[in-house]
Amino acid sequence: MRVISGKYKGKRLNSPIGDEVRPTGDKVKESIFNVIQFDVAGSRFLDLFAGSGGIGIEALSRGAKHTLFADNSKASIDLLKSNLKGISDDYKIVNRDYRDTLYSVDGKWDFIFVDPPYKTDYIREICDIVKERGLLAEGGFVIYEHSQKQYDLPEGMCICKRKQFGIVTVDYIGTSRGRVAITGSFDPITKGHLSILDKALEEYDEAVILLAKNPDKYYLFTLEEREEFARLAVEDYFNVKVDVCDGFVYEYCKDNGIDTVYRGYRTDVDLEYEKDMAKFNEEHGVKTVILEGVNPISSTFIRAGLRAGKDIKKYLPNNCAKAVIKAFKEKL
Repeated sequence: MRVISGKYKGKRLNSPIGDEVRPTGDKVKESIFNVIQFDVAGSRFLDLFAGSGGIGIEALSRGAKHTLFADNSKASIDLLKSNLKGISDDYKIVNRDYRDTLYSVDGKWDFIFVDPPYKTDYIREICDIVKERGLLAEGGFVIYEHSQKQYDLPEGMCICKRKQFGIVTVDYIGTSRGRVAITGSFDPITKGHLSILDKALEEYDEAVILLAKNPDKYYLFTLEEREEFARLAVEDYFNVKVDVCDGFVYEYCKDNGIDTVYRGYRTDVDLEYEKDMAKFNEEHGVKTVILEGVNPISSTFIRAGLRAGKDIKKYLPNNCAKAVIKAFKEKL
């Protein structure tokens, strides 16, 4: 193990003996600090399951103002102290478990690194305490290295970023900026719809692709097909779900903690329609953001291309193109 960058770059760190302590690998560590690189200098950094101290020492090397190393293992503390030799920056070591540490510290922390044994499920309790005590600074993250498939977070906190490394996942958990809905018929979903989704996710942490269910309207594809296409299209987004709106959009939004809808338009006729719908939703407490200049590929364009026998794969999200074409051929 070594320090990757900063004033202590190249410093060798002693590794633990045995498999009770699992140091974060250099590839994962480098990715973590690439994500937070512009915010480390001057930060307060809490290494909650410090082990050999590789992450906290990297933070000090890159200019962290103060780092607190915590671990409940005496062997890990001894190893940590050996790795901190020659480092004169502001740090503190506590031989405590995660719970005692979180209840004993004061002030705001920019980063709280959590790397517990992979078979444990402490993260919900950790985030509960962080939220209860107001420990996370504005714009800060609980950085969670784990191998869990899924886990719960307290209301008001969410996964803002996720990086995958084989079986290892690193989540950046922060204060939620809320959820947004992208609404439409999605008959079928296109790259144009995904461009609206991407714009919405610049402002919000979670999104819902909300399909219209209107028995009075003709659709080329069934509701079940449109749902499946949408799920395939967003399967690479960890923070997007697909759902069906059986009624007014504003009712769904209010029932699901959503206060904003994102829409796009291509023509002046589209814009007038969108303005009318936006006014209706706003009268019921839901804001609409109407985007101009998004990817112009529409469902109408795709349907026309399919009927004309044209190759429309490049206009559809990669994950769902085959499914759309197959479903259309089955209707012939």
